[in-house]
Amino acid sequence: MKPRPIPTNDLIKEHPQLTEKALIDFVNGIEVMDDHIRFRETINQSFGSRLWNDLIGQSHLRQQTIDQHVNESLRAVSSFLQQLEQQQIHSDLALAKVSEKLAETRAGVMRLNAKHNELAQQVNVLISAFERLDSQYNALAEKVQQVDNGRLASQQLEAVFDKWKAGRLNHYPVMVRLYLVFDELHWGDFGNYCRQYNLEHEISRLIQQAKDKALTQLKEDLQPKQTVWAWQEQLATEIQKLPEDYQQLLAYLTNDAQVEITPMFWAVNRLANGKQDLAGCKKLPIVFNADSVIQSFARDFGARNAQQ
Repeated sequence: MKPRPIPTNDLIKEHPQLTEKALIDFVNGIEVMDDHIRFRETINQSFGSRLWNDLIGQSHLRQQTIDQHVNESLRAVSSFLQQLEQQQIHSDLALAKVSEKLAETRAGVMRLNAKHNELAQQVNVLISAFERLDSQYNALAEKVQQVDNGRLASQQLEAVFDKWKAGRLNHYPVMVRLYLVFDELHWGDFGNYCRQYNLEHEISRLIQQAKDKALTQLKEDLQPKQTVWAWQEQLATEIQKLPEDYQQLLAYLTNDAQVEITPMFWAVNRLANGKQDLAGCKKLPIVFNADSVIQSFARDFGARNAQQ
């Protein structure tokens, strides 16, 4: 008898990047034909469909909206986006209020200009002042946002490695734990910060911190204490022993891997899909040590970041 599927909520709790990827895949997969959504034809039918359906409501929304009308499907997306945006509302509230007040005051001045032509010169002076204030405000807002995003990136870095250290990824092979930690960082505040800001020194520092934490944890997890190991056959065996849902999760998260650009992701995807022959990729090393496996996954994540 096949084991019962792992509840989607449990998978999302363990791997929050699934929510982000499911949303992007859904939006990218929407096609309009005869006023209907051909969602099932463009998204993975086994794991991806189940993930999305569980996120938005397995029966009602899937059957009555996604399969029926474009407007209802987009409404479901909008509702889901609103839930995501609510997570940011507190940190953005002060900036939004300042922006709103500036807009109201500018509108009042413009109305004054329309009604009192004789005050045009004074109004033009005020408008110039508003433009300077806008520039100062925007610069300040960007700086505040940058600092806030840096704080969130550091918080996520600590939280993700705390999860690994606490043993909440121990049901995965050691190398897969490393992949999942970097993947969660990629989809979260850490990855957003690295992609959004051209702060080479700060981003390099954060990435090195992630590598150092990974090296420390990886050395603790390797049993017996391995220094160098031939990994391909071992990882294939370990992945095939995972529950089917965990195999599908890995296949789903790596389904856009390209052998020439992200060879390690390609290897994880191939093994998760039950294909154990990795000989077709010359970029894959034969043996690893703790440092080189981290560097290999880090290169793949850097290549993926560069494409987005």
